[in-house]
Amino acid sequence: MEPKNENDDVNLEECLHPEQSIEIVRLASDGAGVGYLNGKAVFVPGMLPGEKGTVRITEEKKSYQRADVAKIINPSPQRQAPPCSVYSSCGGCDLQHINYAYSLEWKRLWVKDALVRIGGIQDVAVEPVIGMDDPWRYRNKAVLHRDQEGRLGYYKEKTKEVIQFDDCLLLSKNINQRIRKLRDILGKDYPGIKTAALRESNRGKGLLLLEGNTKDEVEIESLIRELKEEGTFSPHICSIAIPTNSQDFAGSGPQYLNEHMDDLRFRVSPRAFLQVNSVQTKKIYGIVLDWAGLTGKEEVWDLYCGIGTISLMLAKRAKHVTGIEENPAAVEDAALNVRDNKISNVTLIQGKVEEKVKGLSQIPDLAVTDPPRAGMEPSVIKRILEIKPPKIIYVSCDPATLARDLKILLANDKGTEESYILKKVQPVDMFPWTRHVESIIMMTYSGSKG
Repeated sequence: MEPKNENDDVNLEECLHPEQSIEIVRLASDGAGVGYLNGKAVFVPGMLPGEKGTVRITEEKKSYQRADVAKIINPSPQRQAPPCSVYSSCGGCDLQHINYAYSLEWKRLWVKDALVRIGGIQDVAVEPVIGMDDPWRYRNKAVLHRDQEGRLGYYKEKTKEVIQFDDCLLLSKNINQRIRKLRDILGKDYPGIKTAALRESNRGKGLLLLEGNTKDEVEIESLIRELKEEGTFSPHICSIAIPTNSQDFAGSGPQYLNEHMDDLRFRVSPRAFLQVNSVQTKKIYGIVLDWAGLTGKEEVWDLYCGIGTISLMLAKRAKHVTGIEENPAAVEDAALNVRDNKISNVTLIQGKVEEKVKGLSQIPDLAVTDPPRAGMEPSVIKRILEIKPPKIIYVSCDPATLARDLKILLANDKGTEESYILKKVQPVDMFPWTRHVESIIMMTYSGSKG
């Protein structure tokens, strides 16, 4: 027998990526710890400020590196054990290893950093983030993917690998139960079903939207029958919808939800947008109404109005509201919501905001804008600067695009001292345990009241 070669036990991974000592000094806006090696920033998911440990470099770029944790030597007092069993693989949450109050502090810093670094706004005062008393089971919607093996779950971050779970702690117990039953019903049958979106109203009613390439009417009817016979879905699920060849919906029950806010009722169809956190949504809308300071005499724009939630709330206190929304399904819902709530001072315009806003000539007293994550189109900002509404309230789900837009809106008019002035910045934790943070800002034009 030949003697054992001394290199037989060498770990190739350790040779290629040896462990290096690091100390974390801050959190990046994606939740990764940031330290420095040889003067270059290193992003380390899972490590916290103040922690020392060893890492292995996994990605080398010109100006930064990424690394995986090898060992944490002195855990931060802000660290906690993630309660979710699939936290490390799912990718849906970023911050479950962090104390909740500490995560709110960092979200405020992320908003401030974006406004200063991207927006060029100095000495900006950012209020403490409005968190939740109970930051669990807050989501009213889940979008799940299905693979060839019949697994139903979330995609692992940056992959198409499906991570199946028994209990997502961000979803209500009812939605989790419905997901488990749906997984059992689908099994490996109905292979054309690729995604499932489950929604729940704040009164417990449900909406299930199944999509994929299932066009066989017999198969669709069979699946609907199984779902209806399963007690978990009927009568608690008020509608089951599957797109057909004509893109109409085959299904069971009224194919929409009714969401209630204050004394208003809102219809939500399967493809319309609704905020996923009902508790925090009410707080955000309350702040918008408070900052609007309406007296019943104002003309208001509601840009990216969706199903009309903010439009209708503003309309109760304004003279008139004009809402613009691109999604036809959302505008149809909004029109029905205006009718059903017996509100007569709202005008809805369907189309791209950047196109339709050009046709609005009357100067509004207030412009409210709640764009998607990409922020406002440059032409929308240009039109706002032409019209110069005395007050703007901007609801944003992305600090970076918010800061980009504010940089333009807050720039002084050429040759004058007039400009928009940033009055208030209020972050709200709409998505606990994730990297995301909602922000509400208010601006007034110099010389205008408010």
